[in-house]
Amino acid sequence: MAASSNEYIREAVDTLEVISQDEQKRLEYNARQKALWDYNTLMAENYTKGKAEGRAEGIAKGRSDLLALMAADGVPEEIIRKYMQG
Repeated sequence: MAASSNEYIREAVDTLEVISQDEQKRLEYNARQKALWDYNTLMAENYTKGKAEGRAEGIAKGRSDLLALMAADGVPEEIIRKYMQG
């Protein structure tokens, strides 16, 4: 009953019926699922890594720009050196 009223449940039931009938199809389905999970995990890891790298680059660029502005505004060199170390 529920399978006929919900498109997603109906699709899941159909898939289950197909893969339960044939061992080869079941193995192929499992391999596809594993590949999708692996792909999604890799994409999530790469997104997190790229975001961290971008943040670090942005901080470095902002710091560099700030030091250049300080120098252009005549901030004493010893103060600029202090900020370059920290």
